[in-house]
Amino acid sequence: MNICSNYGQTNRQYYRQLHSETIDLEPEDFQQATLLSGKFNNEAQKWQAYLKILGLFALKRRLSDRHLTLDNQIESLPANQIISSEPMSNLQVGGFKVCLLTNESIVNEGIEIPEKMINSPDFAAHFYIVIQVLVEEEEAIIIGFIRYDKLINQSLQKNKIGNYQLSLPELNSDSSHLILNLKYLSPVAIKIPENTLDESKYWEKLTSWLEGILREGWQPVEELIGNRKPIIQMAFSLDKTTEKLSPKVVKKIIKQFQMTQKQRGKIQTDLSQPELSDTEVNKALVNILQTTEDEETRWQIAELLWEIDPSNPAAGVRRAMDLGIQLAGVPVALMIAILPKPNQRFAVLSRVYPLQDQRFLPANLKLIGLDEMGESLFEIRARERDDYIQFKFTADPGDRFSLQVSLNSATVTKDFII
Repeated sequence: MNICSNYGQTNRQYYRQLHSETIDLEPEDFQQATLLSGKFNNEAQKWQAYLKILGLFALKRRLSDRHLTLDNQIESLPANQIISSEPMSNLQVGGFKVCLLTNESIVNEGIEIPEKMINSPDFAAHFYIVIQVLVEEEEAIIIGFIRYDKLINQSLQKNKIGNYQLSLPELNSDSSHLILNLKYLSPVAIKIPENTLDESKYWEKLTSWLEGILREGWQPVEELIGNRKPIIQMAFSLDKTTEKLSPKVVKKIIKQFQMTQKQRGKIQTDLSQPELSDTEVNKALVNILQTTEDEETRWQIAELLWEIDPSNPAAGVRRAMDLGIQLAGVPVALMIAILPKPNQRFAVLSRVYPLQDQRFLPANLKLIGLDEMGESLFEIRARERDDYIQFKFTADPGDRFSLQVSLNSATVTKDFII
C-alpha cells in the first residue's frame, strides 16, 4: 500500500476534522527512529525508514494503551521492509496479520494498494491501517483502517502502475472499532488468502514417528534434557542409591490401579503380587496402558515405561526440540509424545522444559495450541518456579494442530498432523 503524498497544512486540518485519533510521539521515539534509520546510506531510504519507524512506534503505543501488543520487534524487522515505499506487511497483533501504511502527509484523493498486498497469501492482511506521521508536530494520526473482507468488496480500480486505488472516505476513521475487532474478533472471521497446505514441507506427521520416520531437529528426550528428572520421578520417592524408581514404587502404582479397577468390577487378578518379575511388571503396565479409560492413568503409565523400559512400543514415541535459537535465545525445549489409543485414536502430550542450567521456565512463557484454522484450543502460562508446563489431548487421524511457544514478542510455531 502506498500513499499519494502532498505537503500542506490544509490536509492536516482535513484529517483532524474526520475525528481521527492523534498519538503523541515521544523524544525516545525520535531517538530510536534516528538510530535505526541511520544505518541506511541513501537519503531517500533513510527518510522512508524514519517515517515508518515512527509510525510503528505510534501504532505500538496505541495498542499498548488498549492492552494489545504488537508482536514484532521493531528493531528486528527486515531492512527491505523498512526502506521500501510499500507498506509494512506481516505485522502481527495476536493472531491477526496487520499491514501498516505510514507517510508524512496524505492527499485527499486516496491511497494506493499494490495488487500483491491484496491477492498474495504472503502479503495479504486482516487489517490495513493508515497512519500519517507529522514530524514537526511530533505526533501521528491514525487516518483510518479497513478490514480485508471490506476491502475486496470495494470497486477497486487499477492505476497505470498496477496499484489499486482506494478513496479515504472508504476507510473506517474510528480507531476504537479497530481495537474492538482486534480484541473480540477471531482471525478466522476475516478470511484472507492462504497458502495451500503442503504436508511434506510444513506439517510434522506424528503417526510417522510411530514408524520411526522423524524430521531433522527432533531428538530423543534423554539426549536433550540430560539428567533432568522425569516427571514421574518428581511424584514418587526415588531409590537413594540409584536415583531411579524402585521396584516397590512401580508395584505401588500398579496396586493403586488394581484397587481402582476392583472397585469398578473390571479386574479379577492381583497384579501387585511381590513375586512378579520385571518382565511381568512391564506386561502389567502395558495391560493398564491398553485397557484404562482414564487419561491421567494412561500418561502416568507411559511415563513409567519411558523410565524403566523406554524402547517398549506400547509407550508410543516422544521427541523434543531445542527452541532456544528460534526463541530469541531462551533455553527451552518443546517435547511432543504420541500414544496409540483404542479405536484408532491417539493421545498427544505437549510439554515445555527449561534447558541448560535453568531450573525453571521463564515466568509468563506460554504454550498455545491452535487448530488448523488458527483458533485457540488452549493456552498454558508458566508461573514463577514452574519447571515445566504441559497440555494433553486426544486426536483422530488427519487432525491438524499447531503449537506455539512464546515469550514476550518472540514466538515459535510448529505444525503437526496426526
